Amino acid sequence: MKKFFNNLITFVCLITMAISGYKIFTKLSEYKKADNIYTEIRETKENSNKNLSSINDDYMFWINVKGTNIDYPVVQGEDNDFYLNHGFNKEYLSSGSIFLDYRNNFNDDFNSVIYGHHMRNRTMFGELMKFKEEEFFKNNKDITITSKDGTYDYEIFAVGVFDADFSYNDVSFSDENEFSNFLNKIMSNSTYKRDIVDSSDKIITLSTCSYEYEDARTAVFAKRK
Repeated sequence: MKKFFNNLITFVCLITMAISGYKIFTKLSEYKKADNIYTEIRETKENSNKNLSSINDDYMFWINVKGTNIDYPVVQGEDNDFYLNHGFNKEYLSSGSIFLDYRNNFNDDFNSVIYGHHMRNRTMFGELMKFKEEEFFKNNKDITITSKDGTYDYEIFAVGVFDADFSYNDVSFSDENEFSNFLNKIMSNSTYKRDIVDSSDKIITLSTCSYEYEDARTAVFAKRK
């Protein structure tokens, strides 16, 4: 009987190891697949006259965050769900895409919100976490967005960890006064900040999941220069 239980325990351990190994293999394969897709897109952007909109008509613009590896196309879907798990080619991809809030009109809104996953291998919006380090926040502040309408330069003015229900990602404001109240709320609850923004500015908010507590979000805010 003792030998039977020892064999059973060994068998269970082997099964557990096999399942864990499969999960690790699957995750690494997904990372590799995403890397290949976005490497190909970057090469298309740099070396081809092909407009990325011809590949995906949801393409909005390209975002680059200086000091990080954030260098991605940004899409906008009909909701905020589809691109959570679909890549630029609209096929299933666990790391998803970087995407603009479906409610946004980028050219007109006070606050344009851009979402991306916090990937464990530090891709997508994983490196937004760097801005929670005071020294990094002080020394890195530039974001560039390139669209068909031109290039827009942004300066980061705040970073913080917010509850998902905090409304840090509001996009609709009735007037500058309401937007000013929103900015004051953001600034009051940010970890680090620069006093360089007011209600006449247009801003972007980069949002990703955070793990300080359940439903935490890290958000980086930048104003258009």
